Amino acid sequence: MMKISKKELPSKIGAAFIVLILCATFIRLGFWQLDRAGEFQELQKPYIERPVINLSQVAIPGENLSDDSVNQIVRFSGKYLDQYIAPNQEDKYGVKSDWVVGLLEVDSGGAILVVRSTSNTEVLPGKVDITGRLFNRQFDDRAKKSSSQLSRIDPALLVTSYDQKLFDGFVLAQSESINGIELDIKRPELDPAKPSVPGYYWQHISYVVIWWLMALVVLFLPFYQVSRKRQGYERGN
Repeated sequence: MMKISKKELPSKIGAAFIVLILCATFIRLGFWQLDRAGEFQELQKPYIERPVINLSQVAIPGENLSDDSVNQIVRFSGKYLDQYIAPNQEDKYGVKSDWVVGLLEVDSGGAILVVRSTSNTEVLPGKVDITGRLFNRQFDDRAKKSSSQLSRIDPALLVTSYDQKLFDGFVLAQSESINGIELDIKRPELDPAKPSVPGYYWQHISYVVIWWLMALVVLFLPFYQVSRKRQGYERGN
């Protein structure tokens, strides 16, 4: 029977520790891929609309939007500070047009970009009440930026132009009233944003199997090496 000497003991303990770390890592990666597969299935389900809530309940000026706040229908009020054109925007039907985007100072603090219409719409003075869907900022430029034009709908383009903090993302207005009078203007339509999970369901499941097999291999190798050494020792005696 093979015995472990005192000199070999620290190296054996270190090797066992490394095996356990690798095993736990592969198992964790397997669970991560299992979660991704679950997320992928969730994305296939029809979107369920949530009740309308105040903007201040899901967003804070100067902070990034949380995943839960995207697609939320929000309401808020304030006054317009400025207005821009966002060229080459595409609606849910694939139609491209220039969108009118207002920068609205919210009564509760901060300012937010509001997509108002697809036609030239004046900014009227007075209190504005907005209800609309909250979207994440755009990351790809659609045109060149100028004093009256946004290259993309992204509040980061305006942070140096205004003293107050800006809300992340933008709101696609569904209804808009000024001094209590509802505005009847043509508004662009967008489907709720879908977070993307790369790959396919069974692709994620196959990775689960691979990672967990790797954990079994790592766990089995030390016993295999010990078995080989024992067999060699027995042959030598």
